[in-house]
Amino acid sequence: MKTLTKTQADFLDYLEPASGEPKETPVRTFMVDNFDKPKDLNEFADNDKEPGKLFLLDLLDYELIEGDRNYVTHICTYTWVAHRGDKKYQQWFDTLEPVAKMKITPQGLEALNDYRNSHLVSETLKSVKKTNRFQRVSSVVTLIAIAITAFISIISYLKDDAPNLILIRKSMQRQEQILDSMKQVQIGIDSSLRIMAKKTLPKKN
Repeated sequence: MKTLTKTQADFLDYLEPASGEPKETPVRTFMVDNFDKPKDLNEFADNDKEPGKLFLLDLLDYELIEGDRNYVTHICTYTWVAHRGDKKYQQWFDTLEPVAKMKITPQGLEALNDYRNSHLVSETLKSVKKTNRFQRVSSVVTLIAIAITAFISIISYLKDDAPNLILIRKSMQRQEQILDSMKQVQIGIDSSLRIMAKKTLPKKN
């Protein structure tokens, strides 16, 4: 099974139907949004390795999509040009008529689901690592807060006057605010992990 790049996965997701069986879908919008138009489209310009065309041919070769291969092969070649005034220009996705259409195959759906599963596991591991780092930092800060509190308590015992009591109260309040903020961050991380764990792997029904 081919390992998909992000752009390939995005394209297969673009072709995947929200419901029902896969069907031919115009690809002009996706190709124009994700690939740069060749700078030189004169009739005999060398655009045989145009990235968008190679992108589709690669997916066709792996049978992840279905479509007219001959149609794709003629994109950006001197054998398929259009008149603009008194000159001829190669056709790219933004000018192709009829618009190129592709359909995702069962193999394409399987590859897309594999990509989503792998991506979900990767993101979950990253979140777990972030949570573990946060917990370690939280533990250190908590110990520091306890040490500061103990230190201030000793000072308070040795010198129990009004200014010191005010200082102690302010310091304690500050420590409580820090710990409360850290707890809120931890709650947010835990909530995100629970949402990711419950996420349905197939993106569309």
